[in-house]
Amino acid sequence: MFKKNNFIALSLAVIVCLISCHKSPDKNVPMLKGTVLSYNEFGAAMLDFTETDMAEAGFTLGDIISINIDNKDIVMPYYDGFYSRNGEYLCIAYPTYPSICFTANNTGLPEELQGLEGHAVIVRMEEKGGSINVQQALSMKYTNSRNNYSFLSNAEFANARAVEAGIIANGKLHRSSSPFCNDIGRADYVSEYLRDNSVRTVLNLADTEEKILAYEMPSYSRSLWEDGNVILCPLKADPTAEDYNSRLIKALIELPSHPAPYVVHCMEGKDRTGYVCALLEGLCGASYTEIVDDYLITYKNYYGKTPEKDSNVCSTLVSLRLNPCLMYYASISDEAKLPETDFVTSFSTYLLSQGMTSKQLEALIQALK
Repeated sequence: MFKKNNFIALSLAVIVCLISCHKSPDKNVPMLKGTVLSYNEFGAAMLDFTETDMAEAGFTLGDIISINIDNKDIVMPYYDGFYSRNGEYLCIAYPTYPSICFTANNTGLPEELQGLEGHAVIVRMEEKGGSINVQQALSMKYTNSRNNYSFLSNAEFANARAVEAGIIANGKLHRSSSPFCNDIGRADYVSEYLRDNSVRTVLNLADTEEKILAYEMPSYSRSLWEDGNVILCPLKADPTAEDYNSRLIKALIELPSHPAPYVVHCMEGKDRTGYVCALLEGLCGASYTEIVDDYLITYKNYYGKTPEKDSNVCSTLVSLRLNPCLMYYASISDEAKLPETDFVTSFSTYLLSQGMTSKQLEALIQALK
């Protein structure tokens, strides 16, 4: 009887041990399981759960999480926007995306993390609120309603303006949100601005020909397209992307063969436009301060953020987004050196190294003077 009772007790102990061994030792740590649904056009993996699912599992924006996929654990912040430097991993509950995605900012996921549709993913908490300062600083929303921006001019609402920096001639170069696609409710206002400023050539950083033909374009924008004065140069918002340089150099070589004034745009006129305009500004002798000032106007137009009243937000934006781009163009590794950098020389060297000839470089500069 003693042996039998001992056997039962031992058996129960083994069962309890087995059960406890299958329980996570961190059972109070948030975890969410799902799968990869698809990949978007920017190389981001779309997952089969939403921001609500993340919240119910215990995750909040600004947490540092890990995503396990294909037997790899990748640690990253969880944001509602692209608030990291190019190439850095992040998980995003982007307002216009139907579900959660994770990606490497502006570069898309590397090849080894592509093509994993249907694969399981496990999201785990690594550090609660570990990136909350960045989330709070950069979590900005804008609307597509003109009525919500009564304090802005039509041009400001369209994020349209002349680029005034270095030796760029007055009214020669402009930047804006898209004059073709009205997804953010600004195309008509951009088209109006281009007409009023007699803009004759468009450097389009967003669209393929297939895309642009599908839009119901405002009349002046359509006239520019029909006149053959729209240069299509769809880019990622990442100067280090594989085909970024070849596409951009080809477009910049073509630009002087078209009539001025010019406008550069993407969708919002923010990152891709900001990076290309920064290149042109520096090439034409703009100072670091001029480049930064022009870049930040966009955040005033969309979000009401200015260096005077939002210095932390603006400095974070510049450090995370603009500075890495300038450092790449200038081939420097220390952002503290940017204010003293000779952009004319360093940006010229960059363009020449990417296949532009000295004659083509001079033609580009002359077209902007």
